[in-house]
Amino acid sequence: KVYVMETPQRKEEPDKELWLSEVKRFKGMVEDLTGEKVTEESLREAIRKVNKKRRALQRLAELRKADPPPISGKDALLIEQVAFYDDVERFTQKVNELCDELEERVKRGEGVVPKGTARIIVSGTPMAIPNWKVPHIIETSGAVIVAEELCTGLRYFQDLTPETDGSVEQMLRNVAERHIGIDCAIFTPNTERAEKVARLFREYSAHGVVHYVLSFCDPYLVEAYQIEKVAKRENIPLLKIETDYSQEDTGQLKTRVEAFIEMLNS
Repeated sequence: KVYVMETPQRKEEPDKELWLSEVKRFKGMVEDLTGEKVTEESLREAIRKVNKKRRALQRLAELRKADPPPISGKDALLIEQVAFYDDVERFTQKVNELCDELEERVKRGEGVVPKGTARIIVSGTPMAIPNWKVPHIIETSGAVIVAEELCTGLRYFQDLTPETDGSVEQMLRNVAERHIGIDCAIFTPNTERAEKVARLFREYSAHGVVHYVLSFCDPYLVEAYQIEKVAKRENIPLLKIETDYSQEDTGQLKTRVEAFIEMLNS
């Protein structure tokens, strides 16, 4: 059985109530599928577990602000992608163990690239496993990715769900509000995302932004205009890339990325 959730495109009160009703329907489907009832205790514990996972990822993201960064963008993206699939508690433990190691690297001034290497923010379409083409091109062209403004990136873990006591109804409302609060390109109006890209550029001491659009991903293609407008206003170097999953345009993209990074280094 395929279950489809209706996702609203706006964030007005009627849209929020629609989304809450969809979350409640999903709860019912999970109960039917598993034969287990969602209780206050089980839902509260699940929220706490997922929040711990997000805090571990936030810790990793914070460490990437170091110069030189202690982990490559490609490795960090893989970790963020695995977060969607792995056992929550095991994943949380392993990410925190990795962060312990990375903190020691930062203290020693060790990084995956030399200090001063061009730092890139990647924005745009989510990258699911095994879509690493653009990050690989960037990081084999003389730059390092320090943050991803993607659903498979900061947007996934930057916000937590309130860990308040209360009824199942209230906790489901908290979950629904947390997820409709994201600034995905499907929402309109959506000025927050472009402003966030500019903020990340400053917070991560980045040198440029690569806006990635998967072919036929129209929301991010349309929103590229807003990213370009904010980048121009903030004097942020920006490269827009539109590509698909194939490797046929790799050479062309590498030429463009190398020229962009050369400009950043000049």
